Amino acid sequence: MKLVRIAPMFAIVAVCSWALPAMAQIKIATVNAARVFNEIQETKDLKTKMENDQKTLQAQDLDKKTKVKDLQSARDALKADSPQYAKANQDLMQAAVDYEVWQRVQGANIQRDQKQQMLNIFNKITSAVGDVAAQKGLDLVIAEQKPDIPENIDQVNVDQLRLLINQRNVLFSTPAVDISSDVIAAMDAKYKSGK
Repeated sequence: MKLVRIAPMFAIVAVCSWALPAMAQIKIATVNAARVFNEIQETKDLKTKMENDQKTLQAQDLDKKTKVKDLQSARDALKADSPQYAKANQDLMQAAVDYEVWQRVQGANIQRDQKQQMLNIFNKITSAVGDVAAQKGLDLVIAEQKPDIPENIDQVNVDQLRLLINQRNVLFSTPAVDISSDVIAAMDAKYKSGK
């Protein structure tokens, strides 16, 4: 009877000893996706484009504001009981409403474009990580999140510090397992080639 009880233990030990070498051969790497996102050329070019678009938008905004102010000045120059005042007031109200609607539409379009571009770049990062992992024969790539904790902790309250600590998902890794630079190089090469 004792042999029957011991046999399952031997089976468990045998299975574990067989699985252990296979587990020891798993190749793991990390990628700091935020670093990749910020350092790739596509993001830098996109940032420049967005800054130029913002300048163009600010110029359009200034023109529209000026038009509203000019209409208000023209209306205010008239007597409130004159027939021209009513027409000038109507033109002013229409221009003010058009300006407000334009601002909201532009803001919504900008946010949607930014979200779409961010998602597109993240998808490219994910694809590039897969490509680099395949080239290096990696089995698992972990997204490393490593928010900076200020040297002077008096700058943050307890809840903020707890949040920063809890956001770290890799507590230790050697620099050899970080493939972020490889992903950046692969993405920049692909971006430069226009693919």
